[in-house]
Amino acid sequence: MNELAERNRLRRLEVEAYCRDRRAAHAASSFPAFDAYPIPMLKRRIADALSARWGKGRLNPQIELIERERYGGDLVVKVPELLRDGGPKGFIAKHLPWIVEELSQPAFADAIARIEAKGMYVNLTLSDRWLLQSAQDVVERGEDFGLNDALRPTTYVVDYSSPNVAKVLHAGHIRSTIIGHVLSNLFEACGALVYRVNHINDFGGFGFTLEGYRRFKDLFPPAMGENDRLLEIYRIRRTAERIIEKRVPLDEVPAEDREIITRYFGVDSTDALEGRFRDFVRVADARFAALERGEPEEVGLWAQMVGWSLADFDRFYQALDVEFDLTIGESFYAEAGDAVVDRGLETGDALVLTEAIAGEALAALDAQQAEGKITEVERDTLSKLVRKDIGAVVVPLDNNERYVVRRADGNSIYATRDLGAISLRRQIFNPTDIIYVVGQEQQVHFDRLFRAALRLGLASPGDPRFQHLWFGFYVDAKSGRKLSSRDTVANVNHMLVEAKRHFRDRLSDRVDQGPEEIEKAAQELSIGSVVFNDLQQDMKGSVEIDAANLEATIAGFEKSGGAYVVYSACRARSILRRHGKEPPAAKDIDTFEIDAQEAHMLLTIQEIVEKIRITAEKSNPAILVRHLLGIAAIYNSYYARVPVIRDGQADPARLLITKAVQHSLTAGLRLCHVECPEAI
Repeated sequence: MNELAERNRLRRLEVEAYCRDRRAAHAASSFPAFDAYPIPMLKRRIADALSARWGKGRLNPQIELIERERYGGDLVVKVPELLRDGGPKGFIAKHLPWIVEELSQPAFADAIARIEAKGMYVNLTLSDRWLLQSAQDVVERGEDFGLNDALRPTTYVVDYSSPNVAKVLHAGHIRSTIIGHVLSNLFEACGALVYRVNHINDFGGFGFTLEGYRRFKDLFPPAMGENDRLLEIYRIRRTAERIIEKRVPLDEVPAEDREIITRYFGVDSTDALEGRFRDFVRVADARFAALERGEPEEVGLWAQMVGWSLADFDRFYQALDVEFDLTIGESFYAEAGDAVVDRGLETGDALVLTEAIAGEALAALDAQQAEGKITEVERDTLSKLVRKDIGAVVVPLDNNERYVVRRADGNSIYATRDLGAISLRRQIFNPTDIIYVVGQEQQVHFDRLFRAALRLGLASPGDPRFQHLWFGFYVDAKSGRKLSSRDTVANVNHMLVEAKRHFRDRLSDRVDQGPEEIEKAAQELSIGSVVFNDLQQDMKGSVEIDAANLEATIAGFEKSGGAYVVYSACRARSILRRHGKEPPAAKDIDTFEIDAQEAHMLLTIQEIVEKIRITAEKSNPAILVRHLLGIAAIYNSYYARVPVIRDGQADPARLLITKAVQHSLTAGLRLCHVECPEAI
């Protein structure tokens, strides 16, 4: 019996049932229309009116936020299509007058208080009533503010985190987890059906782990836990490979490495180690082949090992308060991947790289070098890769590239399973988009994977849309050096602990909160500060951690990151709590005046919904994060300048604006995986 195939059959039934439930729930759900929000609605009204007046097709005016104090208006209207009709001078003479006339019609009196033409632009000052009603719109939407239907017809599979069983989480996994989780929030906020998938590497190289566990089980330190034994096996393997590759005499290697070799291989020379290790590799390959065949003994031990690693990973996910919809290992896709490769061999879209084909490739490289198209070093490097791939199954790509999809000995590799994943994901999830949130070192792999998928008929251009979102690493703040795998996880976990302590100490003098509330608030602020700091950076840049001075690092996060925005939202909430009752509705406020800063703040708040859409469409969380920081900065200036409550009397319009600030920041932060404590 193929135990692995049976496990995967049952797992597929579970995943399919889960997807049916999710599709049904998504179909039954409703999302606010994007253009029902005040700014998109006003933009659509303007576009409709100008297009109707133009009478020669649809116009798409560009309408952008400006500052009243600097430019004399709240919005600027540009019409690029009409600029092509005679350029700026022709536009000003021929089109500007009727545009101003059209926007001055009574139909726009509810929204536009003043119109001013400046050069080839039209500046609009919005009415106080429209602006206050926009605050009412935020309050009425409450926690749903920002949700929209911009991506309603789409289905996303977001592949992120993706740790390796029997190894430690490293910088790529940590950043992938944060970025992938928040992007999933944003796609969902725009109405998409999203599957958050943790694609576990539970297969590649596992023969070493299976054999190492048996071979070294009596040699592990007695106190070593099960998952630590798996990490030790990986360490043993890499240490032996490094020594053998460099041909370093054992008495010259570092004491720590020599202790590993002595303990587990019992040899006193590099030659003896090479012999023992060659046997280790031979048996390990046989064990992996048995695992692929689904032999129960290997599958049973493998399943235990996967469970040990997943339990270890869960501690980190729990610390970040992150959950996945589905955790699916590479093993789930192995059979499908082999089927894809076999079909490719039948159709000729994949082929075995024979000596003859390799000879042709080598001759082509020689010709390119002779013609000066590549250097001699490049030719030698590429030639080495060709010879290495002889006997393997490859998918020929353009530019004389190839994608290896099966080893020469017939065993699958991660490329096999990645192709299987595309095949099964299309069958099970029917996605419009598949996004891989994986580090920059995998750029070549994913470029070739996507092209191979097209060549093998697993996809057609744009169906589904593939996207590899790559990012930079965590680095030491002082040296700029990339942190090691162990350092990264240790430092991030330690930073979360220290951040929680930092915020607990900051909150402990608040006598109106009990220990449980303080603990919960400190936990939320610690996660929020770390996550928000990561997200506000350029995704393709690095994130600095000063492990030597975490207190200063966390204090910096507090002042310029998620905690800063959280404090702004909580400051607004504290004003409302002090008032003690709900602000009046906008329709019940008769006398009020919206000043320039209030107008800019309210419009910036209303822009959140557009920023959410753009952030999702561009897959860049920093767009929304930086916008929220901007709102917090405006509100903190406003809060210092304008009294909402004076001598016990509250200004009703400012109360409503304050509640809009609180709702909008809280809703935006939640999408960024940052929760606002009830009181701080």
